[in-house]
Amino acid sequence: MTKTDAVLVTYNPDIDILVQCIESLSSQVRTIWLVDNSSTTCNFKSSFEHLPDEIEIIKLMGNTGIAYAQNIGIEKAIENEADFILLSDQDTFFPDNYVANMLSVFGGGTTKIAAVAPLFHDAIGDNDNECFIVNSRFGFSKIFPNEGHHNIFQAIASGFIIKSSTLRVIGLMEEDLFIDWVDLEWCWRAIHMGYFIVGNADVVIEHRLGDRSINLGSRGINLRAPSRHYYITRNAFYLATRCKYLDIWHRINICFKGFGYLFGYTFLAKPRYENFKMTLLGFYHGLKGQLGRLD
Repeated sequence: MTKTDAVLVTYNPDIDILVQCIESLSSQVRTIWLVDNSSTTCNFKSSFEHLPDEIEIIKLMGNTGIAYAQNIGIEKAIENEADFILLSDQDTFFPDNYVANMLSVFGGGTTKIAAVAPLFHDAIGDNDNECFIVNSRFGFSKIFPNEGHHNIFQAIASGFIIKSSTLRVIGLMEEDLFIDWVDLEWCWRAIHMGYFIVGNADVVIEHRLGDRSINLGSRGINLRAPSRHYYITRNAFYLATRCKYLDIWHRINICFKGFGYLFGYTFLAKPRYENFKMTLLGFYHGLKGQLGRLD
C-alpha cells in the first residue's frame, strides 16, 4: 500500500474553511502534519468537535515563513516513511479520490517524475483558472487542457504531491524566500536536475488565490496585503537576477513581471502609498539579495 502523508500549513486560519479542507483530505492520507505558523495562539482542539485521529499538530508560535513550515512537515513525513507527500494550504478543497487519481500518474512509466500537480479553480477570482504553465523558448506559456497528463514548468504548492525519494536529490523548499515563489523555485530546480513535473488535467481542485480580486479588462488580478506584495516583488527580482536554474529568457520574463508588480500593486491596491513603499522596498531588497523575513 502506498503511504501518503499531507503537510498542511496554516496561518491565522478561518476555522470554517480549514475544517472543510481537513474533511476533504483526512480520509485520503495516512497522517496530516498540520504546521501552524500563526502569530496568535489558536487552540485547534477546541475549534473542532472531533479532531481527526490522522492529524498531528506542530505549533511554531510565530510566522516562520511557508517554506520553513513546509520543510518541518516534510521532514516529519519522511521520518514517518511516507512514499509521497501532499502539500496543502489552509483554504484548498480536495475532491473525492483526489490522492488516488494523482498517484496514478507516477505509475505512467518514467521514474523521473518528481511531483504531480492538479489544475485549480480560483475560488475568489478569474485569474488564470484551470491552466498549466509550460516551458517555452522565450519564457513561460500557458496551456488550457481539458484532460490528460502534461509536462509542466511550475505549479503552486497546494495540491502538489511530491515523491519523497526525489527530495534527497532536489532538496527541500528554499527557506530564505520565506513566502511566494517558493513552490515555483522548487519546480525549476527539480527540472534543472533532470526530473519532470507533471500536471494532471483530469483533476481540478478549489483554491483561493489572494485576499481579493479585481478585474482589469478580461483579466482577474489577485490582491493581498502590502507585506505580501513586498515578498512577491522582492523574490521576483531576486530570482530574475540570481536563479541559476533558469536561462536568460526566463529571467528577463520574471524581471518584467517584477516591474508589473511594482507599478500594478501601487495603482490597483489600497492603500496605494503603503503598497508603493513595500513594493519599492521589495525591488531594492531583491536586487540587493536581501532575503528572509522582513521585520
